Amino acid sequence: MTILAPLPALFTLIVAAATIAPVPAQDWGDRMLDRTEVKFGSVARLADTTFKIKVTNRYQDPIQVTSLGVSCGCISWVDTAPFTLASKEVREITLRLDTVRFTGDRNVRATISLYEPAHGYTDSVTIPVSAHIRTDVEASPSHVGFGTIDLGKGYTQRIGINYVGGRGDWKIKSAKASSPHLTTEVVELRRSGGTANYEVRVAIDGNAPTGLLRDQLVLTTDEVGNNNVISIPIEAKIEADIVVTDVQFGTVSPGQAKSMNVIVRGKKPFKIAEVNHVTREVRLKPADDVVSSGVIPPVGTQKDAASVPATASLSDDAFKIKCPEAAAVVHMVPLTLTPPAESGLFDEEFVLKIDGRAQPVTFKAKGRISVNP
Repeated sequence: MTILAPLPALFTLIVAAATIAPVPAQDWGDRMLDRTEVKFGSVARLADTTFKIKVTNRYQDPIQVTSLGVSCGCISWVDTAPFTLASKEVREITLRLDTVRFTGDRNVRATISLYEPAHGYTDSVTIPVSAHIRTDVEASPSHVGFGTIDLGKGYTQRIGINYVGGRGDWKIKSAKASSPHLTTEVVELRRSGGTANYEVRVAIDGNAPTGLLRDQLVLTTDEVGNNNVISIPIEAKIEADIVVTDVQFGTVSPGQAKSMNVIVRGKKPFKIAEVNHVTREVRLKPADDVVSSGVIPPVGTQKDAASVPATASLSDDAFKIKCPEAAAVVHMVPLTLTPPAESGLFDEEFVLKIDGRAQPVTFKAKGRISVNP
């Protein structure tokens, strides 16, 4: 008979009376989660406080998340169930703490119910959740939200922290974030009658990569005890302001020139200062040598170049590219290839330098050189 074969084994075998029956391994649902306990710590009132749990199907058969439950209205799931995870699929689910309607210490539970339909096995994971929602510290707005920002540019967001606990000398000693692309500054605005008002400025630099940046603004106060650290979410979505499409030459013949257009799009008019072909010899050098050559290689260049089988070696002379002179929102940059006599695949890197932009833009020209196209 066929038994569900997990990665690693989800089921153990029990042999009795010459019959083999699959039995669920203990706590197989727990093994799908990257954590089985949630500690929000001390949080400010009104802060939009969430916690993400990564769920991974480590088994060969699909697993259904049939329901998501909570034991208290002070927490809730952002996601909805049911949903199915294919083998090796990973998904994040988010638990939110209600800091508007609830205060004080919270020690509650969240549950995740699982079902393996191939054999009918079920499991339920109980996740202890703890938090301390302060009544004397409020955050406004509820989190440090940058929204969608452009790649290569720096931005600053501000959040107000208001203390109303009655201590005339209450202070925020420091503010930190773990990302190297984030810096913080604490500014005391006013203080009166046992209250204090602060503004915390969070800046994201122009070197942050594209994608979703999530972090925590960690405030440390001068209080004694476990409640002297306050966490507030930080979130930014970084998108490229300039996008270029790779060029696919297809199959080309030695000595026969072929021209293609490199399409470069921006959100507003921009000027291309220069275009450089990064030769394979440069790309295969160690990182320190590449930097000293003055050419900025894109991430993954060495691995990509080394993994291309039967690769033709193309020199700078094989390519001709005309750099546009005027600024535009969309550039059609003509790229002409005259293939050498060497046959094989080619996968060539190019670097566009944009006026007024620190980060370069890269693209590839790909294809195959064949004597019999």
